[in-house]
Amino acid sequence: MKDLSKTQALFLDNKPEFLDILGFKKSSFSNESSIYSCTFEPSEALTHSNGTIVQGGFIAGMLDSAMAQYILHLNEFKVNPLTLNIDVTYLLPCKPAEVQVTSKILKAGKSIVFTTAELVQNGHLIATASATNKLVPFPKT
Repeated sequence: MKDLSKTQALFLDNKPEFLDILGFKKSSFSNESSIYSCTFEPSEALTHSNGTIVQGGFIAGMLDSAMAQYILHLNEFKVNPLTLNIDVTYLLPCKPAEVQVTSKILKAGKSIVFTTAELVQNGHLIATASATNKLVPFPKT
């Protein structure tokens, strides 16, 4: 597995604005487990039910983002991982507070990557996802 630490600065320098909306705090990679982790803190602005439950689309965005970030880092930002499909399962309500999202790659081919992710809050599994991504080279500048 590649050392992903050198791509961390590149990611932070080019971090898309939508991650701030989702409450992105940090990310890391474990060489031992080959798991990519992100921490988010969704705000009350992303909730319904009188500010108590984070809307499901934002949860899907956090899961999708963690899977895509892993692919970006693994490929040293030379490809854009376009999500072809994503399947999200919601298990518990998510509160507007810190969550951890872990992602891993199930199988990677030359142009298609299969990923999974889990979103956990206070030790409780809130949602899971699986996705298929098409790798598209970034245009040369």
